[in-house]
Amino acid sequence: MVYVGTLIQVIDNSGARTVECIKVLGNGRNLAFAGSVIVVAVKRVNPRKRIKKGEIYKAVLVGTSKSSLRKNGFHVSFDSNYAVIVNNKSVPIGTRVLGPVMMNVRLFGFIKIVSMATLSV
Repeated sequence: MVYVGTLIQVIDNSGARTVECIKVLGNGRNLAFAGSVIVVAVKRVNPRKRIKKGEIYKAVLVGTSKSSLRKNGFHVSFDSNYAVIVNNKSVPIGTRVLGPVMMNVRLFGFIKIVSMATLSV
């Protein structure tokens, strides 16, 4: 689960390294799970990329540290919260996803992110 104000690591090659959640889109609560779209502010960047510190983007959560229960009884969780930066049409800005993503992302319709990922958990 991600709340407003949570720091999130970015696992694509868009240039952002750490972002802060400033708004959760889509539901009435300020609570986001894997597959949710959030609005983020960039906190730490790679200096050779086009994303700058302080800019506002949309992002998709692809992994959370809070475990989620599957229908087969398994609990799936990550060490930290992970996101992928997307544009207004929900297409990723980066060209590679550098880590595994949860299968919940596929259920929300972000097939492009799942296909670019190294592993779907």
